Amino acid sequence: MFEFMIGIASSLATVVIIATVTNWAWPAYLNNAYKGIRIAGDWEISELHNGKMVKSGKITLKQKGRNITGSSVRTRTRDGKKSERKFKYRGFTCGRQLTLTFEDAKGEGFDTGAYVFTVLNNAKEMEGMATFHGKVENKLVSESRILTKVVI
Repeated sequence: MFEFMIGIASSLATVVIIATVTNWAWPAYLNNAYKGIRIAGDWEISELHNGKMVKSGKITLKQKGRNITGSSVRTRTRDGKKSERKFKYRGFTCGRQLTLTFEDAKGEGFDTGAYVFTVLNNAKEMEGMATFHGKVENKLVSESRILTKVVI
């Protein structure tokens, strides 16, 4: 019976060690070992409307190594009307490129798409494209976007 209890205790200790390494130690190591671009923080979203660049929202990005998550609030629609739509983001960096997929935070409708950005040398600005299904156009739309780092 004593050997059975030792087996259970050692199994539980093994589970705790594996959980600690996979959920805390290894991700922390990877994040510290990552030598690429750092883009965590708040960014303003600008897009082209009627020939002018217009600020249309704000995105907050979090970074663990090369993995990126985030959320945004759009303050203007593509046709210039006021908006309060929220989106969730998930993606990664590769060199100086950022790739994000996004979806409506409420999960309503067919509001998903992708951002692909090039992080400029100063790491305070990104230029790229948003690709998504345009409801008005009823087809895939690809538009340019600029993200500018918010300095607090």
